[in-house]
Amino acid sequence: MRAAGQGEAAVVGVGICGLGLEDSGAFLDRMLRNRAPGKEQDQDPGRLAMAAAAEAHAGAGVWEPARCGLFLSLADAPGEGLERLGGALRQRFGLLGRGGACLGQERGWSRVLNAAVRRIRAGALDGALVGAVQVWPAAPGSGSPSPAGMAVFLALRRMDLAERSGDRIWAVLGAGPDRERRVVRYDPGSLIPGGGESMSGLLQVAAGCLMAGHHAWYDPEERCGQPFLDRTDSIGFTLEVESAEGARLQVDLWRSFHPGPAPLPLLTPPGIAAYAGATPEDLIQRVLMDEQGGSGPVRLAVLSRGAQERQEVLDRIPRLLQQDGLAGGWLEPGICFSPAPVRGKVACLFTSCATGYPGMGRELLLGMPFLPALIRPFRDLAPADWIYGAHGGRSGDPLYEHAGTMFLSQVHAAFTRDLLGLQPDWALGLSQGEINALLAYGAWTPKGGEFEFWKRGGLHAKLLSAAPEAARRHWGLPEGAEIKWRNWTVLGPVGQVLERAAAEERAYVSIVYSPVHCLLAGEAEACRRVLAGCTGVTAFLTVGIADHTPVLGGLRAAWYRHHYRPTRPVAGIEFYSHHFGNTYALRDDRVAAALTEQLLEPLDFPTAAWRAWDSGVRIFIEHGPRNLLTTALTRLLPRQEGVFLALDVQGENPLTRAVKVAAELWCRGVPVDLGRLQAALDQCRLTRPSADPLLEVAASLFAASLERTGTLDGAYRACLHQTGGRFLEFLGMPAEEGLDL
Repeated sequence: MRAAGQGEAAVVGVGICGLGLEDSGAFLDRMLRNRAPGKEQDQDPGRLAMAAAAEAHAGAGVWEPARCGLFLSLADAPGEGLERLGGALRQRFGLLGRGGACLGQERGWSRVLNAAVRRIRAGALDGALVGAVQVWPAAPGSGSPSPAGMAVFLALRRMDLAERSGDRIWAVLGAGPDRERRVVRYDPGSLIPGGGESMSGLLQVAAGCLMAGHHAWYDPEERCGQPFLDRTDSIGFTLEVESAEGARLQVDLWRSFHPGPAPLPLLTPPGIAAYAGATPEDLIQRVLMDEQGGSGPVRLAVLSRGAQERQEVLDRIPRLLQQDGLAGGWLEPGICFSPAPVRGKVACLFTSCATGYPGMGRELLLGMPFLPALIRPFRDLAPADWIYGAHGGRSGDPLYEHAGTMFLSQVHAAFTRDLLGLQPDWALGLSQGEINALLAYGAWTPKGGEFEFWKRGGLHAKLLSAAPEAARRHWGLPEGAEIKWRNWTVLGPVGQVLERAAAEERAYVSIVYSPVHCLLAGEAEACRRVLAGCTGVTAFLTVGIADHTPVLGGLRAAWYRHHYRPTRPVAGIEFYSHHFGNTYALRDDRVAAALTEQLLEPLDFPTAAWRAWDSGVRIFIEHGPRNLLTTALTRLLPRQEGVFLALDVQGENPLTRAVKVAAELWCRGVPVDLGRLQAALDQCRLTRPSADPLLEVAASLFAASLERTGTLDGAYRACLHQTGGRFLEFLGMPAEEGLDL
């Protein structure tokens, strides 16, 4: 059997031109960002074909003329027009090998594409340009007599030759390595007049190649891009193509893992301009002179998308800063100001496991695809697969949902720890968040990948399904007694809920977030009686597990064994335990006890928040989905004296949100590396593959390290070691000096 990739047809170039789209980058903008194309232009088939073919051919390196052919489909043109266009293309791009052509035939694009792939696989050709061109008459009433046209071209090359030549491989046409495959579609109907008989199918295949090349797939329901993050070795999918004639074809595409280029974020990320002065007047002068940086105590950060927007914001700043009594915070959506540093410790918070939601963190991962490579606890990225709905069968699986929350929490930790260079004074987790804190800062070393360890051990699955049986045993009910366990989120006076629950044998307040927010768990009728006895509360059902109640006592021994692991102290960081009610020394037995007992006890977040405050913490940064802990803190602690920031707020662009948090931390006097962040944001703006050879070197180095080490974290650290800490610099980011390898 032929090895995967040997003799396969690799797509090394994509070219698109016409219908207001000047190249494949403009088409990708439209597809993944759902943007409308530009104004249609008067184009003839020759000009369209030359432009699209030139873009595709640019990725093909050096041709061997006799071993490369042209395959062309042209709609509704006289035979001599097809021959003339084919001759011009062959001459310009040096295509002397045997090719093929279709004129005005149904599914002509499919015929020429299949012919090219067959000849490459058979060894008759080393490469091919495959294209389809179509021109439509001007639409009645359009006000323009000019026709509209479009051309789509793919440059194919035998895969082993493409790899040997260092070509950028967008996708490989074929099944590739065995894997669970998704089916995706791209409907170009809103773009192409009248269906596009000659070229709509090839356009869809080109779209699939662009998806693979940018680690993104088009979601027809959301009408936007979603990231591919479910495999560490390669990605693969089946593209379902529906031709203009209604025929459906399937085209398999795959590509090897490659850390670049950066996928296109759905929203251009903001740039950061930061200014510091000794006084407000000094700060105004620095803004007027555009003197960025500095270390003065009075600080301001401007977020903007482009030079024009930035200048418009800068023009408003002198007026804003001349107001009396300005407090720290966001003066406008793009302007953060602080009159003085906030003196106090920094705490990083990690939320509980039941806060995840589909699509969380999407733009952050699309814009900064290197973040998953920095995650310590994960080797299998299946939890991210759950987040983006790539496999519908996982959508209702609590194990994946909880692991997805854990995944995003660790992505946020990579953002603050590795990108911003922030080390907190406190690490405070809620429920599973305590585990996330230990993993994020290296107190624990993951056992071959934390998600894999949970999945393999089966303990988490038992936890998720144990509530009814555990409750029956805890309450001493007979075998087979029916138990309806329910969990409720309750908003309203928590004191009432605590009082009513204390009177019920089978109802528990499992978590208190704030005086007006708690979780109620227990037998369904008992919970209903508690809620019925309270006034002014609103309640809704949530995930039905029994953690933080005494009914799980039967899991105590297994939970302790699962969490008894080699633990090391982390210099400079205090870890909080809800069980001990304070920070504690990290030892194998103490950590196992802390995590085991908090599973069986109600969690009191207000006590933890005040304990941190009394120890001097004034800046709180929440990691993980939503902002439940941040909202609770604003109800618990003095709002004017502290800073409460969440890295995720549902409904807000996650990349923009993360940048805003970084900007405010700098303004408040927290030492964070905005230069490194800005370098990463500059990479986010790349709409085409980088031509920087260092990027390609880094990509090859990472792929080789990944194959050797077998883990993302191992590959990342191996790359750091081999480059003397300069691996991120090779990706266009500042060197990491002094990083503990």
